[in-house]
Formats: sequence, structure tokens, C-alpha cells
Amino acid sequence: MAGNISFVNGQGGLGRPLAGEDYISGLLYYTATLPSGYTSSDRIKKFFSVSDAESAGITNTYSDATAAVAKWVISSYGATGDTITIKVTEPNGVVNLGTYTTVAGDSSIALLGASIATFINAGTVIHGYSATFSTATLLLTMPKKLGIYPNSGTPLAITIVGAVAGTITQPTGSGSTVQGSASKLAVFHYHISEFFRIQPKGVLYVGFYGVPSTYNFNEITTLQNFSGGKIRQVGVFLNSECHAYTSADLTAINTQIVTYCDENKKPLSAIYGADVSATADLSTLTDLNTLTANKVSAVLGQDGAGQGKYLFTTVGKSITCLGACLGAVALAQVSNSIEWVGKFNVSNGTECDTPAFANGDLVSAKADSYLTAIDNLRYIFLRKYVGSAGTYFNDSHTAIIATSDYAYIENNRTIDKAKRGIYSSVLPALGSPLVLNSDGTLTDTTIAYFSSLAELNLTQMVRDADLSAFAVSIDPTQNVLSTNLLVIAVELLPIGVARSIRVNIGFVNALS
Repeated sequence: MAGNISFVNGQGGLGRPLAGEDYISGLLYYTATLPSGYTSSDRIKKFFSVSDAESAGITNTYSDATAAVAKWVISSYGATGDTITIKVTEPNGVVNLGTYTTVAGDSSIALLGASIATFINAGTVIHGYSATFSTATLLLTMPKKLGIYPNSGTPLAITIVGAVAGTITQPTGSGSTVQGSASKLAVFHYHISEFFRIQPKGVLYVGFYGVPSTYNFNEITTLQNFSGGKIRQVGVFLNSECHAYTSADLTAINTQIVTYCDENKKPLSAIYGADVSATADLSTLTDLNTLTANKVSAVLGQDGAGQGKYLFTTVGKSITCLGACLGAVALAQVSNSIEWVGKFNVSNGTECDTPAFANGDLVSAKADSYLTAIDNLRYIFLRKYVGSAGTYFNDSHTAIIATSDYAYIENNRTIDKAKRGIYSSVLPALGSPLVLNSDGTLTDTTIAYFSSLAELNLTQMVRDADLSAFAVSIDPTQNVLSTNLLVIAVELLPIGVARSIRVNIGFVNALS
């Protein structure tokens, strides 16, 4: 096709384009129910803060959850002075709703039940529980934030001292009890808040789409086109409405990006998070060395004690640390690895301070050999280092063999930035004349002109430490008259990453 500037990636062992936009990111969700600020014809919004997302209906108020309801059928009202202590087990411990002591006026089951309901409701503003009573049945409505947690086990406990008696039915969904359902909005909000926690100056395009029967992830291209090609990295999250993790998704995402984004001068990288809650042994997951999906990374990390853990417990599916990972990439210079311990501590002392895997296993409970195995499979997760209080990413793997030039997120971001810079500086010369010498070779002036265009943004990338060095060359003997094609060869020398450091230490008789 005429009128085109194309790029061919070289494998050689390893611009200042749109300055300052390396932090612009995207986040893609699939759900049957849109947040209140979205419509079927308005599925993408641009956010500069968490409050922007909340204004669009992406909240952590659990408004879209269903509250679990347990019941207590009173069979005896006992005697004056009997005590009824009501406790509920929550993910973070036991909540004591209080102890009610019967009075002389509680002279029937109906009167006692009404008194207990009033007693519980008086503390609703504190503990979040409410009650109603009819005939002999007390219904206890639990906070929506508990999600599915009360649906199993025996969360409601009533301890009686005296002759009061009754029968508890946990939230089984039978009779007048109700099983709780989790908030999807709270999960969406979590990733967005984690993104802005790590990169507070970030810009985030967030798109919501229906759950498809087949995932080809063409919504990534839609999101990128909406941004005008400005998105540099996109997070893709499959929640409980979607299917569990599959490596086929990574290949599909990579195909979508390469075919419809990269080829149209809108390159970006993707970070993928999906449900692995049912996978007990994560070392059995697909070895990503066997894929050729260098434009996508798979995240298996998750918070193990903060809000991420709470959501995991109340949703029952993987939450992942997708938001924090996306934020770290958006914060990073394109040449930086998010593994960099001195720069990318993702713990604030609470969130992500206890690293876990997205199946709920704590990293601290796993042997070093297990962590090495997951790392060798090229997944991204959270970890600790001895002597450091922070939490860090194990690496910046992409879903391709480790020996590839594009095996890490920073490799892909660097070459994508170089491509964008070269394209923007060379584009004005598209269709310009190519002056030749009498022997048909390109003149030195022509070569110098096009070389200077290609070098413009690469020179700035070297100044910014995005590249170590580069070389631009143009073969003067190429037959441009016959092909109408000018070939410019560009070699990039990337910034290295100290993934391993070895210190040789020992005693000597004298210093050298």
C-alpha cells in the first residue's frame, strides 16, 4: 500500500514522541451490568483520579451486592434477666452485635423478638447489621460488603444464658434466608484506586463491555482508538462473570494488539489478570516460555491481608494486583523494569504489604523453589526481600521465551516508544523527493536529511536514558526508483537491567 511507514522488528541480541505520555493507560472490564455513569453507547471514560471513577458510578459502597440474611426462630421467651449475645464471624474477625438482657416487658415471643430487633437496629450505624421481626422469626440482614462470605459455615452465633430458646438458620437461601452476592463495582474500584495509588499523576481510560461468547479482545483496539492512540499500557481483567485464566487469552490479546494496534502505529502493552482461585498448584499453569505473546503479561499476584484479601474472601474469586501492576508500569520510565527494588515498592504499609498469590496462598508460606518455578514460568507476582520492609514485583515478564529480545515489558515499551518517535519525525517526509547521484545512488544530502529525521527522537531517548545508544543507516545503493521504497535501518542499544547481582567477597592477607 502506497503512503505508508512500516516497521520490522529486528532480533539482534538486543523519542521523544508525544512527550510525557508514557503514563497514559487503559483498563478493560467485562460485565453484564454497567456502572451508573456508563451506557451502551458510552462505554469508555477518561479518569484523572479515583474520584472521577466514583462520579461515573464505579464505587466501593457495595451498592450492587446482595446482603445475606439469616434467621432465628424463637421458641421460648424465657424469663426476666436472661441474656442473648449475638455475634457474627466476618473475614477479618468476629463482630459482637451486643448482649440483650430480657426485661419484664418481654413477656411473649412477639415482644421479645421486637425488643431484640430494636436492640440490633440501635447499633446498625456502628456494626452495619439490621433486623426485622414478625411472628416468631427474627431476620438478621448482614452488611452487603460481606458478599458471599456468610453463605457457608456458621457465621451467625447466638449465645443464651437462661431459658430463652430458638433455632438459627444460616444464609442458605432457603425459606426466608438469603444468600449474599458480591459487589463487582468494588472490585473494579479497587483496581482503579490501586492504579492511582501507585501512579497518582496517571491518566486512565476505563472501558466496560458485555461478556462475549468468544473473547477476541477487540475492545482493546476500541479503547486505544478512543484515546487517539495515546494508551501505552492496558490492563485486562476477567472477573467472576467471565471464564477462568487460560493462556489462550494471552495469545488472543497479543494477536489483537499486534494486528490492529501496532500495525496502525498505536502500539501498547497489556497486563492480564483472571481467576486462578481454583488452581491449588500454580506451578501447573501453562509455561509462558512456550507462547509468542510478547505484548502481554500475566499477573498472578494479589494482596494477602488488606483490601485485596478482603475482596478475595468476599467475592470468592481472584482479585489480583492488576491495578498496582498497571500503575507501576505507568510510573516507570519505558526502560525501567518494575522489578527495580529501589523504585517500585508497591506497599503502603497496609495494601500489598502481605504478598499473596491470586489463589489465596501467601507467598511467605511457599518454598523458594516454588517461587522460582512460578518465576521461571514467566508470571508476575509480589514478593518480599530479606532486610526490606517493602513489597516488590518478581520481574516484568512477558508471555514469550526468556531469550527473546521482547521478553520483558520494558523491552516492548522502549521499542514502541522508538517506533512512535521515528514515525512522528519521519512522517512529514512521506512523499518527498529523493535526489540521486548520476550513478543512481542516493546523495549524501538525501541520506543526511532522512537520517536526521530518524535520529531526532532517538537522540532525546538517549538523553532521557530510555536508550543506551542507537545507530541509523541508509544504504545509498538501494533502487528507490524501481521500488519507491526508502529503507532506513535503525539499531537500538537498550538500557540493561540488573536482574541478578553477584558480589565476590572473602578475606585476604592484604588489599590489592
